[in-house]
Amino acid sequence: MDTPIFYAPPKNINGEEIILPGDESRHALKVLRLKKGDRVLVVDGLGQAYRGEIRTAGTSAVKVQVHSTIRNFGEPAVRLTLAAGMSAGTKFDAIVEKGTELGVKRFVPVVSEKSKIKLEEPRRVKNRLARLERVALAAVKQCRRSYRPDISTPVTFVEYLKEYDPEALNLIFTPDKNARPLEKIPFDGDRKRVNLLVGPEAGFSPDETAAAVQTGFLPVSLGERILRTETAGPAVCTLVMYRLGELR
Repeated sequence: MDTPIFYAPPKNINGEEIILPGDESRHALKVLRLKKGDRVLVVDGLGQAYRGEIRTAGTSAVKVQVHSTIRNFGEPAVRLTLAAGMSAGTKFDAIVEKGTELGVKRFVPVVSEKSKIKLEEPRRVKNRLARLERVALAAVKQCRRSYRPDISTPVTFVEYLKEYDPEALNLIFTPDKNARPLEKIPFDGDRKRVNLLVGPEAGFSPDETAAAVQTGFLPVSLGERILRTETAGPAVCTLVMYRLGELR
């Protein structure tokens, strides 16, 4: 049986002692029925994991005695960014959940010409991001990672192109006739950063695709079938991580 895993923010980690947050403490005591002396694993969301044992199992908080630390626990070697078209409802939740499990380091919600939603007012954006962060944290613990992915404030397609990183492998997935199959895209063995751009359900407009290609993105095809946005995001992450040797 795997050692139970919990999350504690850096402010709760003091040398060799970790205080689990209230919800994590309750889960440890009420759900998992853990007690003093039980071994646990704690991640800080920044790439550090701590192996230790429960030293205090009080009614309100669990304190963990640290035995050892592990840097980049469960993390891929590549920094993978997924910029995906915003969708209505909770579809982006699924993208964040599955993308986190697959090793995405950063998510960028993108509002494009064909997006069915528009940029929201600040309060709603804050609430949406808070929900996505909770989704990501739950996925981090489920898949046993130590880094909680960054989730950016939604941006327009044009704004995202301004972030273009010439040192990364930049791919835009599109049914455009000039797009190539993924196996035709060269993946350097020492590639450290990969940026993936996936459209909303209606896809990108021809002008957006042309602008991305002109910026430096390589157009990639996923074949004849059109995928839902919540399917396309995790699908391209899976394919790219396999090509990078992260799923073997």
